[in-house]
Amino acid sequence: MKIFSAFLMILLFWSCNDKVTYEKPEDLIGKEKMTDLLYEMHIAIGTSNLRNIHLEKNRNYLSLVYEKYGVDSTQFATSNLYYTSNIIEYEEIYEEVERRLDTLKNYHQAIMDSINGYQTNQRKEAIEKNKDSLNQVFKNRN
Repeated sequence: MKIFSAFLMILLFWSCNDKVTYEKPEDLIGKEKMTDLLYEMHIAIGTSNLRNIHLEKNRNYLSLVYEKYGVDSTQFATSNLYYTSNIIEYEEIYEEVERRLDTLKNYHQAIMDSINGYQTNQRKEAIEKNKDSLNQVFKNRN
């Protein structure tokens, strides 16, 4: 029984360490292009719930991303499968995608903070102006 248990344990460890690798596809998307593609795909998916200039919502913009980079969904799927089997390369790609998305987020957050700060200053100035006007009215009444 101990030998059988040891055999099962060895088999379990061996199967967990088995790495699946796929052959490099002939039409593999390069790392830089794949990074650009994934970055824009994340943006396209994230903006699909927003209304566009035609007030349309829930649009699928992925086809536009594929068109921009001259790839189709099958080529993307096979390239994505290849990169996922090479985890080190895929991790490098996604770290760059994440860095770009963080940069974009920080850029837009700075703009929103600037707009909100401007609006806050405008409100403060309007309140001060109204206070001055009210003070003038009360002074003239007395």
